[in-house]
Amino acid sequence: MKTPLFEKLLYLDRDFISSKYEYEEGVAPDTIITKAESISAAAKAFLFSGGASASESKNYKISTIGMLQKLENKFEKYPYFDSSAFKLGSPSQICWIEGNLTIDKVKRTRHTTTITLIGPPKKDKENKGPELLGEESYYAVEAEKYKFALVPTVEYWVSGVAAFQDLIDNVIGPLDIPIRALLRIYAAHTDFEQWMAVPIIIKEK
Repeated sequence: MKTPLFEKLLYLDRDFISSKYEYEEGVAPDTIITKAESISAAAKAFLFSGGASASESKNYKISTIGMLQKLENKFEKYPYFDSSAFKLGSPSQICWIEGNLTIDKVKRTRHTTTITLIGPPKKDKENKGPELLGEESYYAVEAEKYKFALVPTVEYWVSGVAAFQDLIDNVIGPLDIPIRALLRIYAAHTDFEQWMAVPIIIKEK
């Protein structure tokens, strides 16, 4: 028995899906432009987070899941990522990839150096190496020959998945979910040789 699409979904960019539906089907929705609320200063600003979603409100007579199912053949026409044809300076590409969804962590440190301008150098007994300022986590995709750092919008994760980022190493161990994903990949690298990518669709394999 085939697993329903909605049961496999982990992430769905509803704004992209509705815009694609509007373009492909020629459907003109009722549109309301609203002023976006500023993000609360108390809210956690995740590393590699897409921030708030669009402030344009569209009303359709079909859900985004219905749109996705209706446009499934259109989305399948996007190519798979070709690492040999993509390099720094290339335009962004919308491609399918297969790999494993993980959460990576990066440490922020600070080095302090004492310089003596007059007299013999003083030994800094308190210098114990770099000072750890904090750690940040972010979603990533590991494929066979390449890696991607994801820049998601929190609201587009299915219920509960966004919380994994806060729970990693505290409540849960390593995250390693086999996925197939449609990403918009940009010609920008992290310091860890990962391409920057904005997810459109992420579903379990």
